Amino acid sequence: MSMDMRLKRDDLYALSTIGKNSVYSYFVTNQVVGWLTAVTTLGLQVGILAVFVMASEANLQDDTIDIQFTWKCPRDSDVCEDKGDLTKTGWAIFSVLMTAYLAKDVISGSKLIYHSSKSRHPLRSRIRYFIGGLGLCSITLFAFYISTVYNKAIATSNTEIIVNSVIVLFVMEMDEWIFSALEASNKKWTEHAADSESSSDSAAEKGAGIDEMQEEIAVQKEHIADQQVELEMLRSQQEELMLRLDQVARQNDEIKMLREAVQKMETESPASESIRQSPANESVTTHIAESEDTSSDIDAGEDGTMNEAEEEDEHQKDETVLQ
Repeated sequence: MSMDMRLKRDDLYALSTIGKNSVYSYFVTNQVVGWLTAVTTLGLQVGILAVFVMASEANLQDDTIDIQFTWKCPRDSDVCEDKGDLTKTGWAIFSVLMTAYLAKDVISGSKLIYHSSKSRHPLRSRIRYFIGGLGLCSITLFAFYISTVYNKAIATSNTEIIVNSVIVLFVMEMDEWIFSALEASNKKWTEHAADSESSSDSAAEKGAGIDEMQEEIAVQKEHIADQQVELEMLRSQQEELMLRLDQVARQNDEIKMLREAVQKMETESPASESIRQSPANESVTTHIAESEDTSSDIDAGEDGTMNEAEEEDEHQKDETVLQ
């Protein structure tokens, strides 16, 4: 995302945070007249709330104060009594009412102040965000303080504390009334809010389109991954098939060699048998056998002659010994 788009989104975020239907939205714009309107509205709210502060002061010399004294001390008694009907239940209702109504503005103002601390924003934008957030938080906390002080000074019952709180909260709506009056007078004076709404709608549409595209891309990636897995399986099967084909080819070669060897042996075997069965071969074989027999007889005769000579020598030795 480019820096311009990011800054545009930050402006829309600031505008939605401070409130699109409030004159305080001019704080995040460059409109001078809008700034004057927002500052004037803020001053009016502070001035009206200040009236409640002055009316709740315990100044006994001022007859215009609204403070109520609930403690009564009869002249004929030393004991003073509190005639007020305000209880802890009334203060609990007051706390819940004020917190529920003012918490949103305090949170939005705080977020806008934090938003102004980001360094990617230009200095003027950071100043606008800071002033807008500070003004929103200040007027909200001031209204809570005024309502507490005023009710503590004049509220004498649970119903009075609720009524007084609603009056103070009614004053806090002045910024939206003035904005509605400006919009009714001339919509060009509030076109920044309309532009932000259209921009936010278009941004939402673009965001939805981007989300759909991202989902589609994710689906396509999963499909591609599945196809890659199938391709790897096919490659492994192809490699296994090639190995088997090589084995079959080697076996065929071996079978062929064996066949050639068998044929060669078959062609050689008739010649050898014919040689063995020829008359010349038989005579040669007979002659060799006779020669072997003759040589064996000669060897046997020589062995007999040698044995006779040895016996005669031994006999002569025995006679010599006897003499």
